[in-house]
Parts: sequence; C-alpha cells; structure tokens
Amino acid sequence: MKSKSGFTLVEISIVMIIIGLLIGGTFGGIKLVENMQINKTVQDLKAIDSAALTFKDTYGRLPGDLRNPSTRLPNCTTAPCSTTGDGDRVIDPPHSTTAWDAAQVATYERFSFWSHLQAADILAMGTKNTTDMNFGEGQPEAPIPGGYRISQYTGNGWFCGQAYNTSVIIVAGTGDLAITNAANHTVPCTTQRSIDNKMDDGVQQSGRVIGTGCNSVNACPNSYDVMTGTGYLWYDAAF
Repeated sequence: MKSKSGFTLVEISIVMIIIGLLIGGTFGGIKLVENMQINKTVQDLKAIDSAALTFKDTYGRLPGDLRNPSTRLPNCTTAPCSTTGDGDRVIDPPHSTTAWDAAQVATYERFSFWSHLQAADILAMGTKNTTDMNFGEGQPEAPIPGGYRISQYTGNGWFCGQAYNTSVIIVAGTGDLAITNAANHTVPCTTQRSIDNKMDDGVQQSGRVIGTGCNSVNACPNSYDVMTGTGYLWYDAAF
C-alpha cells in the first residue's frame, strides 16, 4: 500500500501566521518610512525658516535679496549665487510683478535664495550652485514627493480671505514648472494633513500650513475630507 502524505491543519496554520507576519511587517515598514518622511519635512521647513532669519541677522537682507553677494559671500562668484538682489527686504518678484505660481527663472531672488544660504554655510540641503531649477539641483528636494521652492504673494490671500504678505515655501512636484501645472500636484492628502497637524491647526485652508486638493466642499475653513487625492503644500514662512 502506498502511503499518502499532506499538510496538517497545524502546518497550514503556521504557514498562514508567517505570511500574516510578513505582510504586517511590510505595511508597518511602509508606514514607518512615511512617518520619517513627514517628520523630516517638518524639520526642513523649520530649518529653512531659521536659516533665512539667521542670514538676515548676519547680512542685513534676506538670502536672494542681498546686494553684491559675490563680494559679501565666500565662494559666490558664479550665477546664480552671484546674482545681485535689489535689497528691498523682500524676495522678488512679488505677485504684482510676476505671479506667485509662475515658473522659476534663474535670475529671480526666489531662486538664488538657496545658493546664498549655501554660500554663507547656513543651510545647504543638497542644493548646488547651478541654474538647473529641478529639485536636487538648484532647489532642494523634499523627503516627500517633490521639493521646496520659494514664492512671494503680496496682498490678501485667496485661502479663506487670509492675508499672506511674506515669502512662502511651496512643496510641489517639479521645480521648474508653474505651480498651476498639474505635475506639481503630487503631495498626497494624507501627507498634507499630517504635516498640517504637526505644524499648524490641521485645517486645510487655515493658518500657516495650507493644503490643496483635499476638500470636497467649497466653504471656509476647509477640513481635509478627501484623502485619496494629491495637491501642493503652501507654508507661510516667518521671514
């Protein structure tokens, strides 16, 4: 007689438990990475705030706005670092000159901002003194999809009537495109809400952290009630 062998219920149960542990560990690892990315983004935004204010205290002007940077900053003899600002104490061009959401230009103060901080040895964030406007080149990458770029909006804001008169940091998808371009709307709503909760009031269009693309009702203040979408993140900087 030939004997027939197979898996017992105990063996099958053990295999299922192992598979469950592996799946659980995978999802747990993904969540851990996401949390690390969010925490690093929060740290970056605070570091940019602090670095810009330190630069202003040291040189009397904001980075990018500095007159004659090639003579005042070390290793700053080539563009965009050597691009001279107008010294008007704001990062130009403002909304009245060039739209806040326009594509970057290598001669903008908002672009040379990063090179000035790097030359002053205050903040580097992996940027290079190059006119390449992509993230990871002339503008810094963010831990979450995309990177950081500086913008300027003067006058009353459109986010629930709030006024934003200071330079701001946009977390977006591609560095050299206009913010209105769909390629810049890559920050997941879950990530936006997490950053908002950690830095601000957790409301999409209220306070210093403004999320986009994550609300189904056109009313103020907007809560994050659409978690399957993406957008860009606006941070009202302190400088």
